[in-house]
Amino acid sequence: MTARLTWLLLAIATSVVVACTAAREQQAPAIAQTGAPAPPITLPLLGGGTANLAADRGKVVLVNFWATWCEPCKSEMPALQQLADQLRGQPFVMYSVDLQEDADSINAFQRQLGLNLHVLLDEDGAVTRTYGVRGLPATFVVDRGGIVRVQRLGPLLAGGPEVTWSEPWLAEQVRTLLAS
Repeated sequence: MTARLTWLLLAIATSVVVACTAAREQQAPAIAQTGAPAPPITLPLLGGGTANLAADRGKVVLVNFWATWCEPCKSEMPALQQLADQLRGQPFVMYSVDLQEDADSINAFQRQLGLNLHVLLDEDGAVTRTYGVRGLPATFVVDRGGIVRVQRLGPLLAGGPEVTWSEPWLAEQVRTLLAS
């Protein structure tokens, strides 16, 4: 085999590897990373209106992805409501992002748990995919400048429905960001 043919085959093999790697990277969305800008969110709100992450720049935003059929989601929702209540009046907003469920199911879920969180409707799952969420629940905290500071894939707390926010790590993270 000549040197020229060897170089040609090597160039072709390299091109194939690069093309396959690029295709694989395009297929698998990256998870929103701590320290990186938060992916955009613009979603309808249950009951009307729209939530837009860019419009909430200057506030600390907690983004929680969930669904009514998710038992860990159900367990942590009262604690998330408690945190939202404690931080009312501060530059803080909670995005409670429901994944592909109808309004009746969400309303019944909120009544059952005594929740009054603003629910964002990810009707086609596009925002959930953009954040790289592959399992529920998943929680991200975005600072006032739009940077992801906390990422938690999976339940926030252990202990079931009796969990409270007496000294949780997430509330401390949010309060630290509010103070900065």
